Amino acid sequence: RAPETRRLVVDVLLHIADISNSMKPFRICRIWATQVLEEYFLQGDAEKKLGVPVQALNDREKVNRAFSQVGFIEFLVSPLLFTVLKVLPPMENHVEQLILNAKTWHQHWLTDTDPPPSDADKEGMKERLRKLQNKYLDY
Repeated sequence: RAPETRRLVVDVLLHIADISNSMKPFRICRIWATQVLEEYFLQGDAEKKLGVPVQALNDREKVNRAFSQVGFIEFLVSPLLFTVLKVLPPMENHVEQLILNAKTWHQHWLTDTDPPPSDADKEGMKERLRKLQNKYLDY
């Protein structure tokens, strides 16, 4: 109940709320991801116009949207959410939705990528999702 503990909990919950689009039902998750990516792409468009290097996630011509969302879930959202799950077990349904969304993004990556991913890339992504699922099961 120390003030610094309360502040930490509030900060963590606020951060989770900020990145919560990947924990929503997929139809909502996809809408928010599209909006966020468009914001990044507009930044990239401005960078191109200014003649400065375009940051990796800001280039609408190079970013694979589904692939980027799997990475967002895998590297940014899940580590925080898995840790919070230890303290707040009621968050489990959000973690389950997160895993489901990663799998759905994976399916979109498989079907929407042109040219299609190589067999090695497919296997690599499958392994990444397996590891993500196992990390969740380990909690």
